[in-house]
Amino acid sequence: MLRTTRVARRGQAAVAWLGEMRLPAGERRAARAERAALRRLRLERDNTQHTPWARAAALEAERRRWGAYPWSLGGDP
Repeated sequence: MLRTTRVARRGQAAVAWLGEMRLPAGERRAARAERAALRRLRLERDNTQHTPWARAAALEAERRRWGAYPWSLGGDP
């Protein structure tokens, strides 16, 4: 997953704010609401931490990692 630095995010936020200040008040509110809705959609779409297949993949990775040790309960690697 590509992460953005804090400085880059601040720069993007500043550009968005400056662009918004040129708009009338109603359009500023609409633009803010649209960005919030897109952010929520992106968070739902990219939610890899709590999806069942991501959890199953993490458990399988742990089983493979610790499976070769005699004290583990997982069995074969």
